[in-house]
This record gives sequence, C-alpha cells and structure tokens, in this order.
Amino acid sequence: MSRLPLFVYGTLMSGEAQGPLLGSSARRAASVRGTLFALPAGYPALVAGGTGRVHGELVDPPDERMLQLLDTYEGVPEGLFARVEVDARVGLRTVRAWAYTMDVARARTGTLVRSGRWQALRRR
Repeated sequence: MSRLPLFVYGTLMSGEAQGPLLGSSARRAASVRGTLFALPAGYPALVAGGTGRVHGELVDPPDERMLQLLDTYEGVPEGLFARVEVDARVGLRTVRAWAYTMDVARARTGTLVRSGRWQALRRR
C-alpha cells in the first residue's frame, strides 16, 4: 500500500474525541466529493462521489501500522467502513488520499448533513 495522506471528516479531526489517535500529524483543511451522514450511533459516515462536498482535514501519511490500527477502529475488517482512495482538494490542488467510506444503504440510516461539515453539526 502506498503512503497516501488520510482524509478525516469526523471524530478523527483535531478537536474531536478521537483526534488524538493521529498524534501530532500535520493537518490541512481539505474536502472531497461526497455526502455526509450523521449516524444514530453518534459518528459520521462519508459516501464518496456525487456532486456534494464533505469538509475535513488531510493528515500527513500515517505509517502502515497506524493505518492498520485505524482500519480496526473504523470496522474495516467487519465491513462497517472501507478505506478507499479519493481525490481530496487542498486549496487549488487535488491530492490522492485515503478516506473511510460507508456504503450508501447503511449511511442512509443516518441524517443527511447538508453542509458537509461534521464539526459545524456538533457545535449546534
């Protein structure tokens, strides 16, 4: 697997409950094409693609061990989320990155976050 940065959009963002899992990795504001849902369990889900934008952070490339730990945390082995490559927009540049996504049928059990911003929803 390649050393791509990681796009985070919810509880792994700085200032969120699980942000410390990524340690002191550098972060930059970024967005990806997709739709964001707030799930009843209290965390968000990204459905990649489409015309909407989901806003979050691009985190410097974690090492492979960290990605494996995050895969377990995100439920990748069980199929809750999948780690996929996406195009993240950082300023005027597009950067290839990893992101944890959910299939649309499962994500739609949640509420659509029209703004595409998890932290804005959490601050209400």
